[in-house]
Amino acid sequence: MGSLRDQFKKANILSAKDAKRLAHEERVERKEKGRDVLEAEKAAREAELAKARAEGRERDRDRQAEVEAQRKLAEERAACEALLDTEVRDCGRGPVSWHFELPDGRLPLLRMTDPDRHQLMSGHLCIVRRRGVEAHVYGLIATQHAKRVVRQFPERIVWSAPGTLGKDAG
Repeated sequence: MGSLRDQFKKANILSAKDAKRLAHEERVERKEKGRDVLEAEKAAREAELAKARAEGRERDRDRQAEVEAQRKLAEERAACEALLDTEVRDCGRGPVSWHFELPDGRLPLLRMTDPDRHQLMSGHLCIVRRRGVEAHVYGLIATQHAKRVVRQFPERIVWSAPGTLGKDAG
């Protein structure tokens, strides 16, 4: 591949006369500056280019880290949605009534079995909304799963034994 000057000549942007004049000016400039100055300029250009490449690599690394973080967040949200789909079980129609308070002051009533009530009170189970925030359909989920879900969907965990989920306890 030729120089930029050769490409301009082929494209008829630069005449042969102008090309000779520019070549002569470059030779004169190189002779006036001397070898030391030209080498210093070349080293400065190379250092600037290396710095630009390093900054580009750093930007690419940062961008890739952000993409990876977003991907992991999306995977975790999908995993939590899958947990909500597969691990939440119905309270059933047991003989025990269980009331709990929502943040808006309402007191839903759940019917459950006595073993479920004991597990709920001991912190082994939590109450979760089976659907979105507006729905009032509840189920039970194991606390180990609730700890994971509460980080992604805190609004879905509506009640847990005090201290069970740390500061996020409902």
